[in-house]
Parts: sequence; C-alpha cells; structure tokens
Amino acid sequence: MPANRRSGGRPEPELPELASGVRLLDVADEERATGPLHSLVLDHLLTNGGTAVWVDAGGHAVSQSLASLAPSPRTLDRIWVARGFTAHQHYDLVRELPEQVDDDTSLVVCPAFDRFYRETETYADEGEDLLLRALATVAGVAHRHDVPVLVTRSTHDSFSEPLAAAADETIRCEQTKFGPRFVADEFETLVYPTTNGGVQTTLAFWKRVLQARVSAPGAAETPTPEVTVDGAY
Repeated sequence: MPANRRSGGRPEPELPELASGVRLLDVADEERATGPLHSLVLDHLLTNGGTAVWVDAGGHAVSQSLASLAPSPRTLDRIWVARGFTAHQHYDLVRELPEQVDDDTSLVVCPAFDRFYRETETYADEGEDLLLRALATVAGVAHRHDVPVLVTRSTHDSFSEPLAAAADETIRCEQTKFGPRFVADEFETLVYPTTNGGVQTTLAFWKRVLQARVSAPGAAETPTPEVTVDGAY
C-alpha cells in the first residue's frame, strides 16, 4: 500500500489499521516491540475513539513510554490496565475480559501472551492448557464484541504457535536499513524519511508518526477515567 502524500510531496506516515479479530503483532526482537506496540495502540485510539482494555505481561504497559508517544495526555485516560505476574494471575485476568469489555471498548491489548504460561511447574501440560484456554477466551471476546485484540508473543517457537494459528491476521514489524516496516495481509509500510534525510527507530520516531496521524480526519479524543491497577481492573 503506497504512503499518502502531503502537499509538499513528503510521505504521510501510515500505520496498519486494526480490524476486529485477533491481530498478532510479530516483532523479531520482543525487547524492541514496545515502540511498535504502543504506536499501534495509540493510533487506534486516536482514529477510532473508545477505550482500550490491556492485560499486561512482562512490563509492556510502560506509562512513561506511552506518555512520551501520545500527542495528547488525554489519550492515556482511555487505557485501562491490569497486570498479572504469574500464569494463574494472567489467566484469571483474561477470564474476566468478557465482563470488562463493553460498548465503549474499541481495543483489547495482550502483549507477551505466552510468557507466563511457559513458567508453570505444577504438571507437564498445565502451561499449554492454560494458554489454549486463555487464547480461546480472547478470540471469543474479539468476535463477540467485534473488536480487535492485539497480541504479541515473547518467543517464536512451537509453544507460541497457537497464537499465530488463531490470529485472524499477523502484522510483522521488521527492522530494515531504511527504518521500521509493518507488513500485513493488505498493508506495507514505506519509508518514513526524517528532515535530515535519515530514519529513526527510537521512540522519537514513533512520536513523530503519531503526531502526523493525530491531525488526520477522524482522529478521536474522548476522555474517560484511567484505571491502572496491578492484578485487577
């Protein structure tokens, strides 16, 4: 998909739209997933309105990073975060999602979905069983409420393969010599050049992309109270 052009001929930054269903954001290096993940979440809220319900794992819901990227602090007021620190805590939070998602919810976020289920030690197949049950729950939420559920995985291997198999779409974020590039079924990011002719892969880069996006037609700002509670909504 070609980038839009501004009047001056410079490419308008684009990010892939998150349609309803399970959307897997695949980043080769999970440690570098924060910028792409936060950008997709904020972009979706800016262009669609509503709230995001976020079940965190591995410290991905970093408020400082989100605040530095958001064109307006009010956008963060629409992100509701719950944190689990074990497989069972994460599973319980996922089980509560059907009660937490309502008509105002436009996005569900579950990063590093597989992380804690790898660490269970009670019996051999418990982690895999909990992962599959949790995945079935979020898939049901996505289709019942007609919302996108954005997930990432902590490791690319056979254990996390059910995430890829269950995803309605996989959005790959690849680092190239020209900068980050999103590739999905019907989307491909072109280069985002900077004013000095180079490219950026830092949070400053993603902030610039979102600042350009927030002025686009359809950008939404609807403040609602923020709730950020460890282990509960």
